[in-house]
Amino acid sequence: MVVLCGNAGDGKTALLQHLASRLGFGQHASSERVLVGNTDDGLVVRMNLDGSAAWQGRSADEILDEFLAPFQQGIPTEDIVHVLAINDGRLLEWIENGEESPLTQQLYDAVQLETASNGSHICFINLNQRSLVGNVSTDRKDVNTEFLNRLLDQLYGGEQAANLWAPCESCRAKERCEVFRATRLFGPAEISFAAEKASQSWARQRLFEALQAVHLRGETHVTVRELRAALVYILFGVHFCKDYHENLVEISVPYWDRAFSPVSPDRQGDVLREVARFDPALEAHPQLDRYLLSPPTGDRSKTAPHYDKLSLESARRKAFFEWTREHLEEIASNADALGLARGRNLKLFRNLAFDREDENRRLCERLCRGISRLEDLPLQALDRADVVPLRITPRTPTETTFWVEKPLAAFRLEADMPVATEIDRLHRQAFLIYQYRGGNEERLRLGAELFHLLLELSDGYQLGDVSTDDTFAHLSIFVQRLIREDERELLAWNPMRDDILYKISTRIHRAHDYPQQRMVLSTLALGGQS
Repeated sequence: MVVLCGNAGDGKTALLQHLASRLGFGQHASSERVLVGNTDDGLVVRMNLDGSAAWQGRSADEILDEFLAPFQQGIPTEDIVHVLAINDGRLLEWIENGEESPLTQQLYDAVQLETASNGSHICFINLNQRSLVGNVSTDRKDVNTEFLNRLLDQLYGGEQAANLWAPCESCRAKERCEVFRATRLFGPAEISFAAEKASQSWARQRLFEALQAVHLRGETHVTVRELRAALVYILFGVHFCKDYHENLVEISVPYWDRAFSPVSPDRQGDVLREVARFDPALEAHPQLDRYLLSPPTGDRSKTAPHYDKLSLESARRKAFFEWTREHLEEIASNADALGLARGRNLKLFRNLAFDREDENRRLCERLCRGISRLEDLPLQALDRADVVPLRITPRTPTETTFWVEKPLAAFRLEADMPVATEIDRLHRQAFLIYQYRGGNEERLRLGAELFHLLLELSDGYQLGDVSTDDTFAHLSIFVQRLIREDERELLAWNPMRDDILYKISTRIHRAHDYPQQRMVLSTLALGGQS
């Protein structure tokens, strides 16, 4: 039995329809629900195209009961294969409402662990773990975007793209046609009026970065349906050729504004809503912004284009797609000067799955430094090498600052990636892991948002009040658990003697044959030993 699980719009039904066609069962509409066919060697294949739906007057539960009955007690005796497409929530509902059996237990474990039942007669594939916007390559050295490139090519006509778009080259409306403008950059290279290959590759890469940012943020599951809808809106807009020919388009919105502007006309869908959060227009850069809005001059040493006819917001969005790294180096002396809003650390987060041990160790150190800077600590505490200071907040405010120190070597950083996976995968979360002296571990789950904020803190940025933020609530619990490990030893600093750090510890002393616990106060030279 094969269970294909996922959200609505993940393409489960379409995949089974395609599989039925490949097996020679013919073309079937999704309304048929249950398909039955025989292969040449006598294998009976049954497919349920949507386990969440009723059919022919029967409820979804009744259909599922019959469909899964041969597998309830284990491996069936018949030579059969059943393939089920179903949403994970609906599958859990069926499991909870039915009688307990070996099948329901296996399916429940598969849904909760989000893993396939390897080595058994049940294969569970959870498409919620699939990444359509890029996946880590098998050698863990790069992110593969082959699917996105193929999808864009198919949206433009696939192998027929050159013939389909040939009339546009001589079209009298092409100068005001926003579809023509986008096709030059994002269409297949075979189209006669396509831009230079390097410009096309760069524009696609920037578009893919924005879509990957939505996935990495982890708030929206990017389904096939949502992804196609978002790309169609960005690349083609909502107007027909007739509208451009007859000049019926009152306000022509270019592709860069359709991609990022939250108020672009007829915008809808979770993916487009999330992309707007990363709008390059939400940030600023003095040199770039002045150059973008200044009129062209006779200075031929600068090749970066000006966009003085556009608003600053629109100019930054256009430059995001069309300015190359050379242009950015030329004007801002920094190839990363213009990127996604709050996205300068997204690539670092994405690359955590790569085999880059040294880079991950440096990032782990920066994250630990960011955690230390969440609370006010004296610079003397932050300057101590190879340790992570964690402040203890007293119940009563005091001038003296107390904290504990954790060895930096006890922390490590890992992406939430399986050792091996059969589906395209790009992580959405990472773990900052601390190993206690006894060998147990404490894990802090890091999303892209918290990862970014901790790196900002480590670089010296300050945050406002985040005490009620759920993201920082998990971090606070993580820190408090680490502090409890050192209940018998802590460090202190008082502004009256800002050149000295104090170490407060307890020591068991025997007096008159009775053990006594004493407090020991010693001093630490700044950066040195006690």
